[in-house]
Amino acid sequence: MKLAYWMYAGPAHIGVLRVTSSFKNVHAIMHAPLGDDYFNVMRSMLERERDFTPVTASIVDRHVLARGSQEKVVENITRKNKEESPDLILLTPTCTSSILQEDLHNFVERSTLSLTKTEIKPQVSETNAPIGLTIGERRPRGGPLGPNNKNFVENRLNTPLAINKEKGSPLGIYSMQSPSPEGGPLGPEGPKGPDVILADVNHYRVNELQAADRTLEQIVRYYISQAKKQNNLTITKTDKPSVNIIGIFTLGFHNQHDCRELKRLFNDLGIKINEIIPEGGNVNNLKNLPKAWFNFVPYREIGLMTAMYLKTEFNMPYVSTTPMGLVDTALCIREIAKIISNQLSFQEAPKGQRSPEGGAYIAPTPSEQYKVETLFNKYIDQQTRFVSQAAWFSRSIDCQNLTGKKAVVFGDATHAAAMTKILAREMGIRVSCAGTYCKHDADWFREQVTGFCDQILITDDHTLVGDTIAKLEPAAIFGTQMERHVGKRLDIPCGVISAPVHIQNFPLGYRPFLGYEGTNQIADLVYNSFNLGMEDHLLQIFGGHDSVGHDLQGTALSTGLKAESSGPARAYKEGLKGLKAQTGSHLQEASTSDLWSPEGLNELNKVPGFVRGKVKRNTEKYALQHNIPVITVEVMYAAKEALSS
Repeated sequence: MKLAYWMYAGPAHIGVLRVTSSFKNVHAIMHAPLGDDYFNVMRSMLERERDFTPVTASIVDRHVLARGSQEKVVENITRKNKEESPDLILLTPTCTSSILQEDLHNFVERSTLSLTKTEIKPQVSETNAPIGLTIGERRPRGGPLGPNNKNFVENRLNTPLAINKEKGSPLGIYSMQSPSPEGGPLGPEGPKGPDVILADVNHYRVNELQAADRTLEQIVRYYISQAKKQNNLTITKTDKPSVNIIGIFTLGFHNQHDCRELKRLFNDLGIKINEIIPEGGNVNNLKNLPKAWFNFVPYREIGLMTAMYLKTEFNMPYVSTTPMGLVDTALCIREIAKIISNQLSFQEAPKGQRSPEGGAYIAPTPSEQYKVETLFNKYIDQQTRFVSQAAWFSRSIDCQNLTGKKAVVFGDATHAAAMTKILAREMGIRVSCAGTYCKHDADWFREQVTGFCDQILITDDHTLVGDTIAKLEPAAIFGTQMERHVGKRLDIPCGVISAPVHIQNFPLGYRPFLGYEGTNQIADLVYNSFNLGMEDHLLQIFGGHDSVGHDLQGTALSTGLKAESSGPARAYKEGLKGLKAQTGSHLQEASTSDLWSPEGLNELNKVPGFVRGKVKRNTEKYALQHNIPVITVEVMYAAKEALSS
């Protein structure tokens, strides 16, 4: 654990809350101190939603520290059940509960007992008498019934119980599966309350994304196992091709837009959506997951563990190729075509030829496989030529002008790897560095981007990322909101492609990154990012709002000279000190403008704005290396010749 003011992935409990809040009627109770209960505000602000399941915070205060937390946590779980009647209550451990060494498993057991100990009220007829009794009669155990007491008891003992035809149970008697007077099924000890489970995550070893992936798998496993015990699990496949989309959840980068695009894609391919989890999903429908022909995982960060579990448990194939960019979208569709052809062969095969485990029939006939692949390849061709404009854009003069320009890509594993391949393979842009903060997925990331970039960076330290960008001096950056801030300091345009992000990356309009419409959005993002510098230059030429020399007097933001804690600033100040010791000159360290002569500054102002920062950095570096105390026009041209050679 470390203290940081910038983090790429938050603590584990945030990932748990994102998953539970994505489901419908699933309530998370977070045991944490006051101040950590910001999730509801964050979600409502960013997702701009009103209809979502809020998170309940069980606040740790001085009273809790003195008496223990069990009573308060159990009370919050019981209260939430009475107020909301949720299907599932998930208790979320936090760093605080770990520090206090609280036995949350015991809390869950105690709350389960308190929820099931509910008094069963007898059913009452329209005449306000218990069912089976006439007006004026009383229960056998309720005291004397009057003169007909003996006959009443004998009649009730000798008469068969009346059967409720609608509910299939004796009137006035509740079985485990029969509804209670309040409308809920009964468990062995009374009316069945919500399921209560404890999120199985280690808050000291996993981050937000890992915890989200693990929590989704835990919930799916729990309800699949429950359906098996109740003999309520259907594994018969749907008649037509169907898919489960796993991994769309709240606060994801453009997840809602990507989900719409995936629905359109599968609809075009004739594939029915079976379930989408966790976003908008119902835990009571998780038992239907095995009915789908295959599972689709659009993002590696969440959903992969669930798909692997379903693959192991039911031999369900899954596709984890992210359809981002023209090449990978086509590859993804061809993988789906292969699965569909295999499943069709399995359904049409004689029973004696099917595998005893119920797995897919392995030998599809060439004609069936050719038919499916032909239809899907035709769809790929039509979408590439008539829907997506990315293929046309890559051949246009606008994209050719970007050929050879340098870019840095950084983000989560899914988006950073896909963006690296799009820039290098589809647009001819040189990726100087590709990196991810998903250190747990480093091997896969290296495998994906090797050959498409000059160097690979695996780190969750934003200062290291910033120093790398300052050293490489790319023409554009594609990263998270943190890289956008770095780009502002370095005067380098940045396109945001991955979480973490600010509210401007939760647009109201339709902006998917997946599928064929996503290729158009990415092409626009790349083109606009590279041309921001040219826009600044035109503003300066035609008398825009910016001052021509505003960044030359007293600040060199692009080199980080004012940020003394950064790597470039430290290197520069050490160079200045060495230069003073060698030349005996009295250089001022407060501002880099003292290095420039008036003539040098005037000449620098003539350089176009979108390259002025780079020229300034290179000239200052040349002056430090050659112990030149003042930069004149001659020094500028000497630095240019040295760089060209």
